[in-house]
Amino acid sequence: MTVKRCTTADTEEIYRIEEAAFSDPLKKETMAKDLERESYCCYALFDPDAKAFISYEKVFDEGQVISVATKPECRRKGFAEKLFNEIVAFAKKDGISFFTLEVRSDNEAAIKLYTKLGFKRVGVRKNYYRNPLCDAILMDLHIGDEK
Repeated sequence: MTVKRCTTADTEEIYRIEEAAFSDPLKKETMAKDLERESYCCYALFDPDAKAFISYEKVFDEGQVISVATKPECRRKGFAEKLFNEIVAFAKKDGISFFTLEVRSDNEAAIKLYTKLGFKRVGVRKNYYRNPLCDAILMDLHIGDEK
């Protein structure tokens, strides 16, 4: 298994995972344009094809998580956890000291994973998600040196 930063050449493979994982996926064109931007980071775990990916936007010292997705047939096998643990090391080297994310309040598996990874609940956005309507739980993970 290898982890690598994705490029536009990976758009199709990453998009197939995004589309299978979310009821309201990003548009493929948006994903391709994002992969060209320096502040957009997308890493995938390959074995030999992409099994999972995580994308985030770097804003100063914050990593705003956009998507965390695993191929349906690869879920609950530790791919996303392994990937996120490796990304933390890359992010620290890139000057990121914490991650933020929103997760659907009805996505118990994701909430369990984020909690296991050390994320803490910091708030709720009522009726944030559509298709179906659902609250978002806001979570943070501090990875830098605590001051």
